[in-house]
Amino acid sequence: MRVRKRIIGEDRKKWLERIGVDKEVYDLLSKKMELHFFEIKDAPPAVGNIIKQTALSCGTDAAVHRDVITGKKEKSSVILFGTCRELEKVAESLKNQPFGLGRIAEDILKLLKRKPATVWKIREGEINLEKPVIMGILNVTPDSFSDGGRFFEKERAVEHGLRMVEEGAEIVDVGGESTRPGAEPVPEKEELRRIIPVIQELAEKNIVVSVDTYKAKVAEEALEAGARIVNDVSALRFDERMGDVVKKYGAGLVLMHMKGTPRDMQKNPYYEDCMDEIYTFLEERIEYTRERGVEQEKIVVDPGIGFGKRQVDNLTILKNLSELSPLGRPILIGPSRKSFIGNILNLPPEERIEGTLASLGWAYLGGARIFRVHDVREAKRFLSVFDEIGRSSWLSP
Repeated sequence: MRVRKRIIGEDRKKWLERIGVDKEVYDLLSKKMELHFFEIKDAPPAVGNIIKQTALSCGTDAAVHRDVITGKKEKSSVILFGTCRELEKVAESLKNQPFGLGRIAEDILKLLKRKPATVWKIREGEINLEKPVIMGILNVTPDSFSDGGRFFEKERAVEHGLRMVEEGAEIVDVGGESTRPGAEPVPEKEELRRIIPVIQELAEKNIVVSVDTYKAKVAEEALEAGARIVNDVSALRFDERMGDVVKKYGAGLVLMHMKGTPRDMQKNPYYEDCMDEIYTFLEERIEYTRERGVEQEKIVVDPGIGFGKRQVDNLTILKNLSELSPLGRPILIGPSRKSFIGNILNLPPEERIEGTLASLGWAYLGGARIFRVHDVREAKRFLSVFDEIGRSSWLSP
């Protein structure tokens, strides 16, 4: 006999099957092998004490500020943790408690039941998210930070879009206005002049096209031209008509977090808690789209790497991306060639491919399944291998 510690990850059920456990108890035992963590923010002492005592009575625990027990602390975050089964017991016990604990119990149960989305519904179809999805960047602009001017002419833009599809892009994201730090807005008419002919030609070839814009008029004409997704860096904040346009055409929608506007977003951005602020923002925007009648299955969220973020914020997002998974929506990430990579490697944008791939790997581990990149071929190859490793098991078949 010998003892070996193993990290089982996604292989819980296969491990149980291997040693001969009854199949009827797979789910039950799997729940006992997975820990979940919840943070209840700004809880008064009474709430903190009740949650802790309830958790202890259900076989788990909760962490609170040391002065919660004495009542000296007016408010404190509560870290509640346990297995799925333990937390279900905690929530059931809290349902009829005062001080708003019933709502907390409902939220816990809702989040425990929420599963990652495996498809992204877009206009006239859906995208399978069981494998990594590549969104190729097509900037029809003279001033984008990485490839500004290279594809400004229609013929070259279309050619590049087709090349990205050949290299493995499932989506081509067409933008006619640079959103690099300090970028000036482009007149609506000029943005349309740049992108509509490109979108039309790509859509005619049955390519899934996304339009990168925050203007409702531009989005509407792009959708008329054949686009199927709207990628809005403002998360529907800059144009109140955008939600109506998305609903009317049944388009897929990317909601991105950005602090400020492209013109001023990098002027001393600051966060007390980067991930909490991004989560809260995206949660509110998801609710906003719900109120506007947008189908929730058509929404994807993007934490906005490089959009109103410091170096430490970009790294924090990549390392803690899984904190956005409770939103229940697929995660898109766009670290491609961004300045945080250049700051680490001291390299210009066109030499940041390896840094981009490292970022994609971390994002994949954090739950991202849609990857917006310049270098499609390299990203496709990297993520294909990375995904296959993730799907493999250390257990023999």
